[in-house]
This record gives sequence, structure tokens and C-alpha cells, in this order.
Amino acid sequence: MELLFNIDNYEEKMSSDELTLNETEKKKIINEIAISNVESVEFVNIGAGADCMVVLVGIRLVYEIIKAGKYINDGIDGWIKIGNRLKNLVKRNKIISIDSEGATLLAIELISQKEKINAFEVMQEDTINLVDMSGFLPKNKGLAAKPFNYFVKTINVNHETLYIIGVNSTGEATIIKRYDVSNGFFYIEEIDD
Repeated sequence: MELLFNIDNYEEKMSSDELTLNETEKKKIINEIAISNVESVEFVNIGAGADCMVVLVGIRLVYEIIKAGKYINDGIDGWIKIGNRLKNLVKRNKIISIDSEGATLLAIELISQKEKINAFEVMQEDTINLVDMSGFLPKNKGLAAKPFNYFVKTINVNHETLYIIGVNSTGEATIIKRYDVSNGFFYIEEIDD
């Protein structure tokens, strides 16, 4: 998972040509975001024309399990906990952009506010890229090259409810539609909130 952050107290360093972080600075940033399994922390420029320096954090997750299209019924509380941490960073205006993995975690966290999740399956994922900076900044890869996206997640929860969730790149998650599929996919009924 990759996240782009606006981290306070680094404006002077980001505006100079000194774009490396020492180990003490990296540890301070990792402590501030409070998410474990951080693999990398670096400054990146996501501005075309005028510089827009942000901190790119790479986090190792066992996300491949969710992508497999199988029902997940173990470790759900852990996924929700990570989603809560991301949500708190969004509330504190620290996150500039999340990737598709982060969007899935925020979608799961949002669903957990509606109902108890015993099992879920990510059935479909779509990413709408709103801005592609890779032509302007060819050294940027991943989220730094395409920082502004809209994610649409279709998630089956507890073999009963199908959620269609929209998540923007700044971490705002919204339920687009919700369907009752407890009688099988031959009889689908929209759920009104």
C-alpha cells in the first residue's frame, strides 16, 4: 500500500534541494502515522510546473488475500483496525492520497459501521484515474505518478449484503448502493437507508 502525506515541520527541507530523510526523521514520520510494516519513506514531487513536495510511505500488507476473490473470514478485525487508522489520518488532514489497497481498507471500515462483518469478498474493483502525472514527472511511479483517483469497490459481506462503495483519493468513502443478496443473486433487492 502506498500513501502520500503532508507532514508538518518539513516545509523548509522540502523547499530546499535536500530531499533525503535521515533515519531519525523517517522514524518520526512512521510514529506520526502510527501504521506498522512501513517499508519506505521518501519525499516525492507530485507537482507539474510548480513543485508540490509530499512524503510517500510504502506499507507492506498481506493484501493479496483480499484480491484473491475468496471470502475472507479471518483477521477481519485487523483489517478494520488499519482502516480506522487511515480514517483518523484522513480526519487530521495528513493524507493527500491513498492507493487502491487503502481505498479497500476504508471501504471495509465504512461497512463495519453499518453491520458486523463476519466474512467478506471484494468482488470487483475499478479505479478511475483523474490525473496522470507520469508524463510530466517520468521518475515517479505508482501513486506518485497517478496521485488523484476515484475507486469503486463492490464487496459482498456475510453472503447477505452487496455494497458498492466509492472512495476518493483523499480517503472519503461513501456508500453508493447497498443490496440484499441473502436469497441468492437471482433475487436482489436494493436496501434503502
